[in-house]
Amino acid sequence: MWRVTLSSSVPFLAGLLLVSSLPAHPASGQTSRGTGGAAPIIFRDISRQAGLTTFPHSSTERRYIVETMGGGGIALFDCDNDGKLDIAVVNDTTIPRYLAGGDPMITLYHQDGTGGKIHFTDITKAAGLTARGWGMAIAVGDYDNDGLPDLYVTGYGHNVLYHNLGGCRFEDVTDRAGVRLGGFSTGAAWADYDRDGFIDLFVARYVHADLHHLPPPLPGATGYRSVILQIPDEMPGESDVLFRNRGDGTFEDVSRAAGVSNPGKLHGMGVVWGDYDNDGWPDLFVTNDGGRNDLYHNLHNGKFDDVGIVSGTAFGADGEVFGNMAADFADFNHHGLLDLLTTRYSRQPVSLYQNDGTAFTDVAAQLGLAKDTVAPVKWGVSFADFDNDGWPDIVIANGNFSSLMDKLPSEVKFREPILLFRNMQGRAFRNVSSESGLNDGPLQSRRGIAVGDINNDGNLDFVVFNVDGPPSIFINETHNGNHRVLFRLVGTKSNRMAIGARMTVDAGGMTQIDEVRGGGGYNSSNDTRLHFGLGKAAVMSRVEVNWPSGLHQAFQNIPADAIYEIVEGRGIRKLLDLPPPVAPQAASRTRGASPKMAH
Repeated sequence: MWRVTLSSSVPFLAGLLLVSSLPAHPASGQTSRGTGGAAPIIFRDISRQAGLTTFPHSSTERRYIVETMGGGGIALFDCDNDGKLDIAVVNDTTIPRYLAGGDPMITLYHQDGTGGKIHFTDITKAAGLTARGWGMAIAVGDYDNDGLPDLYVTGYGHNVLYHNLGGCRFEDVTDRAGVRLGGFSTGAAWADYDRDGFIDLFVARYVHADLHHLPPPLPGATGYRSVILQIPDEMPGESDVLFRNRGDGTFEDVSRAAGVSNPGKLHGMGVVWGDYDNDGWPDLFVTNDGGRNDLYHNLHNGKFDDVGIVSGTAFGADGEVFGNMAADFADFNHHGLLDLLTTRYSRQPVSLYQNDGTAFTDVAAQLGLAKDTVAPVKWGVSFADFDNDGWPDIVIANGNFSSLMDKLPSEVKFREPILLFRNMQGRAFRNVSSESGLNDGPLQSRRGIAVGDINNDGNLDFVVFNVDGPPSIFINETHNGNHRVLFRLVGTKSNRMAIGARMTVDAGGMTQIDEVRGGGGYNSSNDTRLHFGLGKAAVMSRVEVNWPSGLHQAFQNIPADAIYEIVEGRGIRKLLDLPPPVAPQAASRTRGASPKMAH
């Protein structure tokens, strides 16, 4: 039985006092756990040769709260609808540079490789993404239903809404749309919470910080207080904001009326929407640093009820108050309900909240996730089926707050390994980080993760935010002969990007579900195309879509190994043939021919 035990609380950053027994790199020396006979999940970092080399400012030693957060947001999206994913990454800055105007809040890399080559070019200036400041998060969504993805960028001091004009060109419409927001914003995500056909926007905010009046070093301070000069647990929080889309290009703040304003001013971090109770209405989960998490149940009348405590998702397995970072939804065990995963600060394991229908149970320890996630400072997280076996795996980005922490032998390091856990058919998660290739190169201090099929080969890849440097691209080179499929959903009565639409796929005796989301994890946005691994099934016996409008569509006997488009109320068509699945014995480390467009 889940219970609240506040006496066992270990708030974020205060946990720094407890890490004296942790090894320098807790995951870097791990041994392979094996894969139960399955072909390994393999990634290759192609960042430099792919053109991800630009970065707006030099590195800095991080002492103050805005610096130690380190930005973190990254997105995979198709800015010009050419069928290839582009990358947007937020930019943090330095305090002197911010006080002088800041850096561009995001960088946009356009995918322009030809002949099967993956390459990106920095087009930020040409794209009109010129607003300067201190970036934190990025949420992708088509707020005006014109078929072009728009960008909302949060940050310290102010946020920006960029309207997509076509051709990867954007216009700053923040003031015109009424979504300018001060303070220290963190996570943001889109959802059509009132199901009127226009997506709305939720923004979490963190602490009140004034860069014009920074505290001096503490005389005689030792340990982490000698290098980190602002502790969030000792700082006042800020309220959260829900912007309702009026449908005319403008928004209204309905936070208080909807019951999601966070009047207690908890320290908001990650934001993710998901219909956890299968009632057709999007619910909202907000992670809070050093406080309880909020699970807002949608009451269908424009209001929400915070059921975080009664649902069992507010605290740790034994009622601990943790330094929560990010979260993601997925049905990890094929029981038809969305489960919830949260990341946390060092010495605080992740929680995997299994959805039992009426409440959630933290099963991270019994499924093998808790032990290997205790040590690192954990940020970005995503469920994703990296081996196309039909079971969502887990990837977690890690890294401490400042390179100055490396001077303290008792602390975990600034640069930490990425963690990858393979889903063993819902019964356990196996740590396969060391054999995956994710940590073969130099370690980085990482934050947000965005997942998507970057080269349209049917394998899910991902990009990750690196503190003090350009992002990394990890291309999935797993070969196991498994089939797969991707779906691009287009709303007509529902919002155009189909955010909130749920798909159900039956294939090979498995039933899988997933939803389109407009942001999540740590300050980031995944590709909105829904991907399903199908194992050895070459045909999907049934594919269903439940649209936010309430419309239900179903299709039968759909071949695998393709990218499809489904338009609400119309039908399904093939956009792209994926390369045939490659068995392990036939695989090579070199990519084959690029996929061919269907005629």
